[in-house]
Amino acid sequence: MILKGNQRGGGQQLAAHLQNSFDNERVEVADLRGSIAQDLSGAFNEWHSDASATRAKKYLYSLSLNPDQDQRHLTREEYFELLDRTERSLKLVGQPRAVVFHVKDGREHAHAVWSRIDTEKMKAVQISHDRLKLRTVAREFARDKGLELPDGMKPRKNPDRDKFNNRAKQQNLPERQQKERSGIDPADRKADIATCWRETGNAAAFVQALESKGYFLARGDQRPYVVVDLHGDVHSLSRQLKGVAKSKELEERLASLPLDKLPDIAGAQEHAKKKIEQAKQLEQQQAARAKEQQEKDRQREQQAERERKIQERREALKERQIERRRDLEKHQFSLLSRHLSERDSLKQMQEAQNTGVVSARLARQPKGLLAFLSRITGIQTVIERRQEKQDQIRDQQQKTQQDALKRRHDREMQEFGRKREALESLEARENAAAERAHSREEFQKVAALVRKPPGREIKPEFERVAKPPAVERTGTDDSRAPVQQERKQKNGRFSALFKKIVERLNPEPERPAQEPEPPPALREQFERKAEPPIDITEQFNRYVENRLEREERDREPDGPDRSSDPDDPKH
Repeated sequence: MILKGNQRGGGQQLAAHLQNSFDNERVEVADLRGSIAQDLSGAFNEWHSDASATRAKKYLYSLSLNPDQDQRHLTREEYFELLDRTERSLKLVGQPRAVVFHVKDGREHAHAVWSRIDTEKMKAVQISHDRLKLRTVAREFARDKGLELPDGMKPRKNPDRDKFNNRAKQQNLPERQQKERSGIDPADRKADIATCWRETGNAAAFVQALESKGYFLARGDQRPYVVVDLHGDVHSLSRQLKGVAKSKELEERLASLPLDKLPDIAGAQEHAKKKIEQAKQLEQQQAARAKEQQEKDRQREQQAERERKIQERREALKERQIERRRDLEKHQFSLLSRHLSERDSLKQMQEAQNTGVVSARLARQPKGLLAFLSRITGIQTVIERRQEKQDQIRDQQQKTQQDALKRRHDREMQEFGRKREALESLEARENAAAERAHSREEFQKVAALVRKPPGREIKPEFERVAKPPAVERTGTDDSRAPVQQERKQKNGRFSALFKKIVERLNPEPERPAQEPEPPPALREQFERKAEPPIDITEQFNRYVENRLEREERDREPDGPDRSSDPDDPKH
C-alpha cells in the first residue's frame, strides 16, 4: 500500500485529470460531499470560491491510494476505512471530499481530494509533516490487514546512509512528465547514450552514433553539452553518462567539437522536428501505399462479393420465374376448367328450360272434343303462333346468354394472354438486367487492367518505324524502273513522332524537277475510274422526294402525266 499526497491548487485541471476516460479504462466518482454541484468540476469551483475569501493558494489536498494488486484487491470498505484513518491523521475530518476510483492497465487505485478551507473559521487547515503521517497510516493499515509493505516503506533498524543518493537515482517529476510525453524510459535513454559512448572513439563518430539513435548533440544554456531527443526534450549529457564517463573524459573526447560550432538548443530542436516530419512523411507514404493496396484488395473483395451476389440474384430470379410460370399455368388450367364447367352448366340449364316449356305445353294441350273445337275455331292456330313467338324470344335470350358467357370467357382469356405477355416481358427484362449486370462486372475487370496498362516499350516501336522502306518491283509490263513501296506501318502511339525523327536523320534524296508522265492509256483509264465520291445523304434525300411524288400521284388518279419514271434520279 502506497499513499502519496500533496497540497495543490488548479482545481479544474485536477478535475479534468480525474475524469480522463482515455487514459483510464474505468472512472467512477464514488463519493462527493460538501458541495452543491454533483460533479467534480463544479465542486472544485465551489471550493475555489471558498478559498478566494482567504489567502490560501493551495486550497486542495490530493491523495492517491495504490494498493499492491499482487497481494490482493481491497474492498470498498477497506478503501474508505483507509481514507478515514488518513482524515484523522491529517485533521481533515468533516472537510468537503471527493473520492474517485480508476482502473488503469487492469490496476484499480483511488484518488481522494479534500478542501482545506474551514468555512466556519474561514482559514485553511494546517497540514504539516504529511508524508510522515501518511507513511505511519500506511504501516498501521498494512499491519492490521496483513499486507506487506514495499521495501522503501518498511521500518529500518539501521538506516541506509545512501538513502538520499538512492532517492536521487529515482525518477523525478520532470523525468516522469518527459516519459509521459515521449514514451521514452529514462533508463533506456541513458543506456542508448552510454552504448554510443562505448562503441565510438572520437567526437564525430559519437555524434553520428547519437543521431542514429535519435539524439542530437547541442550547446546548452547552463551546461556545455546537452542532448536533444526527437520529442524536443533537453537532457544533460554529463548526467546521461553518469557512471560511464567522467567530466574530464567527456571534455577530452569532445575537444574537437568547439561549442561555438555546435547548434544551440533551438537549432537542435528544429533539426529534430524536421527529422520527425521526414519520418512522418515516409510513414504517410508507406501508409498511402498500404492503403492503396488495401483499397485494391477491398475492391477485389467487393467485386467478388458483387459477383457472388449477382449469381445469387440470378439463381433466385430463375426460381422466381419458374414459380411465376407455375402459378400462371395453374391459373390457365383453372380458367379453362371453369370455362368448360360454365358452358356445360349453361347448356344444361337451357336444355332443362326448353324441356320444361315443352312439358308444360303438353300438359296444357286440350284433348277430345275441346281439341276438335280448338282446331275448328282457329284457337289452336293462335296458340301455336304465340308459342312460336315465345320460342323465338326464348331462343334469343338463350343466344344472348351464350354470347355474354362467350364474351366474358374471351375477356378472361384476353386478360390471361395479357398477363402471360407481361410475364414474358418481365422475364425478358429481368434476364437482360441480370446479363447486363454480369457484363458490367466483366467489363469492370477488364477496365481495371486497361486504366493502368503496363509501361510501353519504346525500343521495338522505334526500330519498327526507323526500318528503311522495302524495295520491290511493280511487276508490270511497262518496262519501268522499280518503285519503292513503303510497308504499311501500324498506327502506334509514337509512330508519327519517330517518323519525323527518322526523316530528319535520314533525309530522302531530291527528286528530279520533272517526272515522266504515265502513258496515255493508263492516264485515260485512271481518269475513267476516278469517279467522284457518292454523296449518300443527297441520294437518300432524292429518293425520299421521288417517293413522296409517287405517292401524291397515286392519290390523284386523274393527275398529271405519269410518263416519267419516279425512280429515275433525273426526276
